[in-house]
Amino acid sequence: AGRPENRLGVTAQNFLDRVNTLKSRGPMALFSGDIGKLKAEANAAGRSIEADRIASDRAHRAPAYCSPKPKVPLGQSEFLAGLERIPAVQRAAMPLKQAMLRVIQAKYPCGARHA
Repeated sequence: AGRPENRLGVTAQNFLDRVNTLKSRGPMALFSGDIGKLKAEANAAGRSIEADRIASDRAHRAPAYCSPKPKVPLGQSEFLAGLERIPAVQRAAMPLKQAMLRVIQAKYPCGARHA
């Protein structure tokens, strides 16, 4: 109960470690119950970030990221590559939501124009 991922929620490193474990299983990973858990954790982080953005918009506060809409399209490969760009030392202590937000901020920085 005292593990860091329990106090912080799922850390970015824990999430990546579990993804890499599944990848190493190849096709057998499809039979793992962890796939659904990983998807649920990522979706929950994304929904929370989206809700924070909507609340910021309603309160007329500066957004944490500047996408055209609060819900950000972020593919699986793009998300995982973004997590891997965060230094391991930071990932180990970073909640998944914060790491996802960092990936989104890199894709949709404020002050930049997007096509």
